[in-house]
Amino acid sequence: MKLLRFYIEVGGEEFDADGFALAADNKGLDGAVSLISNNSKTLKRWGEDAQVTIHLAGPAQPDSNGGARQWCTGLLECASESETNLPAWLAEEAQLLDFLEQVKYKLPAVADYCDGEYFILLRLVYATSGAGLHYSETLVRSLAEINAGLTIDHA
Repeated sequence: MKLLRFYIEVGGEEFDADGFALAADNKGLDGAVSLISNNSKTLKRWGEDAQVTIHLAGPAQPDSNGGARQWCTGLLECASESETNLPAWLAEEAQLLDFLEQVKYKLPAVADYCDGEYFILLRLVYATSGAGLHYSETLVRSLAEINAGLTIDHA
C-alpha cells in the first residue's frame, strides 16, 4: 500500500509545453517539459459519464524536439513516517490534499495552451501492485476542482 511518490502531469493536443512551463514558472509552480512516449490517452473526466480520448501529435522521435510533449510538476517523495498516529492511508491522503491545494491556485489554464482536448493527471506511484485503489470523496472533489484525473503506477 506504500505511496512512494506523486506528481501532476499536463498535456494535450498541439500542447505548447514551453509556453505552459513559462506561465507555470511565473506563478511559482516548478516543473519540467518532457516527451510523451504514448501518443494517446483515454480519460474519464470527473463528473462526466463519457470518456475522452486524446490523440497527441505524432510519436516522439529520439534525438529531436519533435513529438508530443507534456509538462510535469517536480516529483515529490511521500514522507515515509507520519508524525501523528494516523493510519498510513490517511497520512498519504493528507499529503496529496496539501499538494493539490498548493497546485490549484498556481496551475495555468491548460486550455489556453492546447488546440483541442487536454489532460491533467495526478500520477501516484506505489510500492506494490493493487495499492491505491480506494480514495475519499474529499480527494476526488479536490481533483475535480482542477479538472484532473488520477492514474496509478507501481514501482
